[in-house]
This record gives sequence, C-alpha cells and structure tokens, in this order.
Amino acid sequence: WLGKVLNGWTIGDYINSGKSALVFKATKEGENAAIKIFDPEIVERYGNAHETERIQRELTLVGSQHDNLIGILDGGHSEEHDLYFIVMEYLDAPNLASILGAIPSDRIRPLIAQVASAARFLEEKGIVHRDIKSDNICVTSDFKRAVLLDLGVIRISGSEREAPLTDQEEQLFIGTLQYASPEFLLRKESQTLDGYRALTFYQLGAVLYDMLEKRR
Repeated sequence: WLGKVLNGWTIGDYINSGKSALVFKATKEGENAAIKIFDPEIVERYGNAHETERIQRELTLVGSQHDNLIGILDGGHSEEHDLYFIVMEYLDAPNLASILGAIPSDRIRPLIAQVASAARFLEEKGIVHRDIKSDNICVTSDFKRAVLLDLGVIRISGSEREAPLTDQEEQLFIGTLQYASPEFLLRKESQTLDGYRALTFYQLGAVLYDMLEKRR
C-alpha cells in the first residue's frame, strides 16, 4: 500500500492492525493523518449497508473538537479500490495498555478525568462510545494528555425503540468482553441515556483499575 492513493490520501507507513482493519499513516495536501482501512471480508460478512451506516456515524463527528477525543477527518468508500475507510487525527503516542506499568501515580486521576471528559463530550452529542478500554486510549510521553480512540462501535443513546446501530441483531455482542458490564455482555442493557451512561461508568472504572494495578 505504501505510496498508493485512497480518495486523495497518500498511504504511508503501517501503524498497526485490529480485528477488522489495518491502520496506516497518510497525508493529503500537507495534512498528516492516520487512515483505517476495513477488511473487505468482514465488510462482506455484514454487508455494505452496515459498514456505510457505521462510517456515517463516525463522520457525524467531523469538525467536532475535544482535546481528549480522537479527531475524525474523513471517510467513506473508495470506488476505485472498493474499500471502506476512516481518516483520523494522527497521534504519535503509545496506547495506555502498553505503558500501564509506567504511569506515575499522581497522573492517574487527571488522565482518567480526561477520558471521562471525552466520554461526556460524546454523551452531550447523544453518542455512547461502548468500547472504552486501555487499548483504545493513547497517552503522551509526558503523561499529561490522554486521548480516547476508536469510534467504530459508537451509537446513538437514549432511544428504547432504536436497534443498536452497530449490531446485526439485538443479541449480538459488540465491544470487548474484558471491559463489558454484565448487562451489556448479556445484551440486557437499557437503551436509554442512563443505561448507556452506566456502561460508560463501568468501562471508565475498569480503565481506572488497570492504571491502579498497573496491569489489564
């Protein structure tokens, strides 16, 4: 992929990968970014409409700025390459999971407060993150700034009637088992603002536990 162009973004070095996507550095008109390219096999499994809906949910955050939330810049579907992608702010910082043993004790409180602030920012827009965990938070080398990452399973909160936007069916679990509250894991959560706020608090508590124990 190095040097190829995806909807105007020139692909640079490989950064990392997850269960459903590869992430590379990218540039466009002098702007540095990170581009997430989704696995075509997974897109095919769930359908193009599902992937389009998920990306459109992230794109509602284009132009929204919060110091502790990853910025979304662009995204969509490349007709030329038949690939779905999201372009994000590029951050040269490790994820929290990889540096838990190095976090100074006096930085734990301000860092978890910053992540909570990002979650509240999303809530004020009617969005719940649903996958807050140490792997989805990066921390700068001076331990002064935490940034909440990976908005791939966000959904609108506060509607009992609305089916989960990133679920194929009501009972399919979306998220990370290790950081899931029991009601979320069993898909018995209340699909209301309070119900999803409870999930957010549980996940923030799990991240706080990680930092205090210095292990996941």
